[in-house]
Amino acid sequence: MIYKSEKPAMLMFQDGTYFEGIGFGATKKVMGEITFSTVPGSGYVEVLTDCTYKDQIVLFTYPSIGNYGVPAKIQDEFGIVKQFESDSIKLKGMIVNEYCKLPSHYESVRTLEDWLVEEGMPAIQWIDTRRITQQLVEEGSKLGVLQVLEKGETPDIEKLKEEVQQVEDPTNKDFVNLVSVKDVKKYTPTNPIGTVVVLDIGLKNNILRTLLSKNIEVIVVPYTSNYEKIKSFNPSGVLITNGPGNPTLLTETINTAKILMENSVPTMGIGLGNVIIGLAAGASAYKMTAEHRGGRTTVESATGHCYITFQNHSYCITDVEKNGFKQLYHDKDDETNEGLIHENKPIFSVAFNPEASPGALDTKDMIFNKFIELMEVK
Repeated sequence: MIYKSEKPAMLMFQDGTYFEGIGFGATKKVMGEITFSTVPGSGYVEVLTDCTYKDQIVLFTYPSIGNYGVPAKIQDEFGIVKQFESDSIKLKGMIVNEYCKLPSHYESVRTLEDWLVEEGMPAIQWIDTRRITQQLVEEGSKLGVLQVLEKGETPDIEKLKEEVQQVEDPTNKDFVNLVSVKDVKKYTPTNPIGTVVVLDIGLKNNILRTLLSKNIEVIVVPYTSNYEKIKSFNPSGVLITNGPGNPTLLTETINTAKILMENSVPTMGIGLGNVIIGLAAGASAYKMTAEHRGGRTTVESATGHCYITFQNHSYCITDVEKNGFKQLYHDKDDETNEGLIHENKPIFSVAFNPEASPGALDTKDMIFNKFIELMEVK
């Protein structure tokens, strides 16, 4: 039952299944791919601003969202916004079981709903998120429509059933073009020990923060940058970032990665960057059914050590042992690839997000220190 004091909302799937709930955030209708995130209640700000989720409608499996509000957008000494993965919300819509209207945290300056309204994003609560999550894990991400109406309005179910059939398949859309930087950006700490060119296909701010914390100069370049452009900065190494969408569409980026390999340039990939390196090495990529979205995921290294990781990727690679590469990590639950390493060149990648480091074993230092070691900088 939707109370008259609340905004009605509806989530409609292409098979005609729909969920009626209470809306919050912007009064709006959005269409797109629906996926999920298993981050705990303290991670929604990072998810909302993560470029990997560009234009997706994201369901949060944690039962209550919004409890600690939203912090102020404060920049650090490099001009990078603290506690946010980018400068704005990247999602199209949000699905939760329960929204907390009265947050409590000493850093909170506004509610989650206020932020959503400001950035024009609708959200729905009080629906069966467990049931939807089970479907998404078993059947893969789905296309749908999310609508939040004004108080007193009634959703037009038949119209939504017609409209949801027109939702475009995102597989062939270049989302990276929407999130990659358009111009070169440079961040220089005091007395840097080396320079990393970051090939931006959906860069998270925490990757920048991690490199800078290790006294590495960072030069961020657009995803279309070729080998000659990258080498013009005389980098110690190159990092290919996380990002959204279908990696097979990124032919320029894949070609650049191939040339980096051919010239044995120290290179590291994260998230979608792992798939780019795999494709450049001759592996194949596929869209996963049970996508890896969220925290507390166990990966195992080639040496048998296990690590708790944060993940956010929907594409995976297979046939990984080609052209000198071998598997570095794999997922303990579904045995999918979670990392690559070259046998004799300074090139490796991970599918998980080491900069997040949610577990007891700190993958942040382990992975980034390995990259610095391969670059041979001190």
